[in-house]
This record gives sequence, structure tokens and C-alpha cells, in this order.
Amino acid sequence: MSPRVFLALTYGLSWALWAVALALGGDISDPFVYGLHTVAFCGPTLVAWSLALTGRPGTRQARLSTATRWLPAAVLIGLAPAVGAAVLAPLFGGTGLDPGLFADAAARTGGWLPYVGLALLTGPLAEEFGWRGYLQPLLRRTTSARRTPFVLGLFWALWHVPLFFVVGILQHAMGLFTVQALGFFVVLVLQSVGLLYVSERLRGGVPAAVLLHLVLNMAIVLVPLDSIAVALAYVALHALIALALLRFVSPPGSATGTAR
Repeated sequence: MSPRVFLALTYGLSWALWAVALALGGDISDPFVYGLHTVAFCGPTLVAWSLALTGRPGTRQARLSTATRWLPAAVLIGLAPAVGAAVLAPLFGGTGLDPGLFADAAARTGGWLPYVGLALLTGPLAEEFGWRGYLQPLLRRTTSARRTPFVLGLFWALWHVPLFFVVGILQHAMGLFTVQALGFFVVLVLQSVGLLYVSERLRGGVPAAVLLHLVLNMAIVLVPLDSIAVALAYVALHALIALALLRFVSPPGSATGTAR
């Protein structure tokens, strides 16, 4: 099974549906457009499941016995950039760390259950069975552990481009040709290092990737991104974490980093 097949099908499905949504106005306040957007967002997972059902395996099973390692690692790696940027924010004129922002975000969504459920569905479950569960093991057959997250992260980041034209979501508010958009793409590539670390090196598989993705998405509410300096600090912390984890992504004694 070639990574090119997965990428072609994933981009083809998601981008085709987003193209239809944009042709219909591209505003998610329209229920039909929102439905198309939702299915498009689930493209990586839908393609991975379809390929697996046709006998084209690419996924790796998680080892629940290692949950005592990957579960706290996923939470820590997911929280660290946002918490660190929020702590540094007062140095740049921003507001400081306020955990109450989680409660505010939950209240706006209708409570903790819908807040966590929506955060889980819009990204972690919709994507990780495809990106980390299916494509990552395929890439690891021919690509080192240290190179894989950057290759995968680039494809993952570029897949999001149509979102910058969908009215009513964060990427549209950023604008495609802005510093904020560049930071968004860079952060996704850097996050891929942590996602590989917990899913492969710590043997957490898709559950670990889903958890880390969830924590990253939820923790962003702590960061006052209206300040360019704080946003840059957020990106810089991601870079530092990625550089630290790159030392540990390869199995001990592995020269090439081939998945085991």
C-alpha cells in the first residue's frame, strides 16, 4: 500500500466536498454546507477505514499496557505550549494564565459534555485514524522516525488550506496569507513530532494521538493569540518541545528509525 494512494483519496474526498461547500456559499451557518464541511473534515479517517476494509492495512494497534506512559505524556505535551505561552503573556502585555477560560469555553458550548464531545469530534476522531493511524505507519516503512513527522506534518498542514475559505471557522478568521496562517501551518508540522512520539515510540497508537490532539485543541483557549508576541512564543515553545522529542522518537539502538 502506497502513501500516495491514501493521500490522493484523502485530499480528493475532502477537497472535493469543500469545493462543493464553497460553491454553495461556503458559510457553515447553512446546514447543508455545514454537513458537507463535517464529512470533508472526516476525510482522513473515512479513507483509512475504507482502505482497511478492502484489505489494505496500514494501521498499528495500540498497547494499552503502556497507557501509564503515553497517557500522561500526551496530556503534558498537549498542555505545555499553551500553558507556557499564557504564563509568558504578561511579559508582552497579554493576560496571564487563567484556567477559568476552559469553563468559559464550555459554557459557550452548552456545558462540559458538549464542549469535550465537539472538541473530540472536530479533529481528533475525524483525522487521527487516518494521519497517525494509517499514513504514519505507511511512511515509517521507508522513512526514518525523525523525518516522518515533518513529511506527514506538511501534508497534514496543506490539507487544511480549503478551511481558510470556509466562513465561520477559525482559519477563515485568520486569512490564508497572514502571519497567523503561517504560524498555524508551522505549529501543525511541529505537533506531528509529539504525535509520532506518543503514538509510535510510546506505543499509544491512535488513542494516544487522539488524546494529544484533543488536549492541543482544547488548550489553545488559554493563549491570548491577539498578541503577535504571545503567538510567536506559542510557536517557539512547540519548536522547543519538538526538538527535545526528536532525540527520543527512534527506538533505542535503531540506526534508521524503522518502525518496529
